[in-house]
Amino acid sequence: MKPLNLFLSLACAASLSACSVNSFRDDQVDKIQFLAFGDSGYHYDYLKPKLQKNPQTPAKFQAEKLKKWLKQHRPEKDFVAPPMHLLPGGQFAVERTGLHATAKSMTRFCQQAVCEFGIMLGDNIYPDGADGKNDDERFDKIFEQPYKSLGAGIEGFKLYAALGNHDWNTSRLGRNAQVDYAQRHDTKITMQQPGYFTFKRQQGDLTAEFFVLDTNLLLKGQNVLDDQLNPDGSPKQHNELNQPESWEKPTEADNQQLQWLKNQLKASDADWKIVMGHHTIWSSGGSKFEEAKVLRRLLLPSLCEYADMYFAGHEHDLEVHLDTCQGEQGEGAKPLPLIISGAAAKQRAIHTRFQQWQKANNPTYRELWLKGMVWGFSHIQLDKTNARVDMFTTPNDESGEVVHEVSFNFANR
Repeated sequence: MKPLNLFLSLACAASLSACSVNSFRDDQVDKIQFLAFGDSGYHYDYLKPKLQKNPQTPAKFQAEKLKKWLKQHRPEKDFVAPPMHLLPGGQFAVERTGLHATAKSMTRFCQQAVCEFGIMLGDNIYPDGADGKNDDERFDKIFEQPYKSLGAGIEGFKLYAALGNHDWNTSRLGRNAQVDYAQRHDTKITMQQPGYFTFKRQQGDLTAEFFVLDTNLLLKGQNVLDDQLNPDGSPKQHNELNQPESWEKPTEADNQQLQWLKNQLKASDADWKIVMGHHTIWSSGGSKFEEAKVLRRLLLPSLCEYADMYFAGHEHDLEVHLDTCQGEQGEGAKPLPLIISGAAAKQRAIHTRFQQWQKANNPTYRELWLKGMVWGFSHIQLDKTNARVDMFTTPNDESGEVVHEVSFNFANR
């Protein structure tokens, strides 16, 4: 077994201009380079119904965010409100979206770096997916307009998309409408029925195979507890289940996804086997941990045995972790890198109390880097033996500035 090769660099944290552009622009043949981002679908024309019925003044917006912060047992001293956007008329406020700012930042970055394609990590349409009412207009505003210039000049540039929980929120027909749109339009967005699929990329003799999951389907066939915390940040003991909607419950065919993943991973001869889905396996926001616990039980046996990396969104932040895989494979296991890139439109804070508890009570978990209350994306370079992962943010002023935060190098498992 090859030892884990992990390199962390914070040297370029000021801005992209502080880094050598050549460090991101590598045109050598045997390298695969791509973007990863998720939770991009938040648009002002499609707000949650409760906000439409009960709009908030700027003062109420701030007060409600603080109230929710404290209800989640987050330290008041850590409180940061998301950036605010005033609706037409200037009387009512909603959370500002980073959809266009992040798209602008990625476009600017890819003008200086190599971006052969991108992966979208779910919640592509927020808050309730497609609903059969002017869906093509919605797809245009959320899929086409923001990414119009992304990948310009790159032949066949595609954004391969997973489905998230919000993409499922109206109905199975609404969820399918999104996949159908990607299949019947001349668009960068790529999805396939039944929502989980594979695709391959190749440069020279280097190959990478991506395994796209519908993690919402996986979870809705399981008993998942509601996320509840004690004041100290530890999980609360209770028996209250998260109840799926009727259309979310998996069919017999849906239930083949786990076996499909194992079979596909086992059969793949790619140099890199990368699994991507919406939901996280480990995360630090303090409101998704029960789902993560269930997904670890479902996915880690196959991921630890066959996969090289796992990408997710769901948490509206940027995170890098490891699972040691010792729970699956014992001592000497090769750790599995976990990349969370869910900050493309909305912001969420790290739950510091929960994260302290999580690190202290889970011996197979390793925190590497976290940043909440930001918009951002990630960029990955693969060669035959190494993956370089770079995390980027962009400011709340919507300038699209590219701010490099951190780099990691992971050896192929």
